[in-house]
Amino acid sequence: MAYKIKVRVEIVECTEPVQTSPEKIDDGTFELNISEAAACSIDDCEQALLQANYPAIRDALAQHLSEISKKKRAKSARRGA
Repeated sequence: MAYKIKVRVEIVECTEPVQTSPEKIDDGTFELNISEAAACSIDDCEQALLQANYPAIRDALAQHLSEISKKKRAKSARRGA
C-alpha cells in the first residue's frame, strides 16, 4: 500500500489583524496573518510559511498515525477472534 501526501499553500490578501502564531480553523487548516511588510520580504514570508506549516504537519502526522494504529488494532482483533 502507498500513501499520498498533499500540500496546498495559499497566500492571499486579507483585512484581519496580524497574528503572532498560527491558528487552526474549522476546516482543519492553519492560518497565519502577516503584515504587508512581511509579505513583501522573501525571508519573512518564508519564515511565516514555515511557522504556519509546522503545526499543520504535526496535526496531519498525528491524525495519520492514529488511523494507522486503529487499523493495526482492528487487524489484530480480527486475527485473534
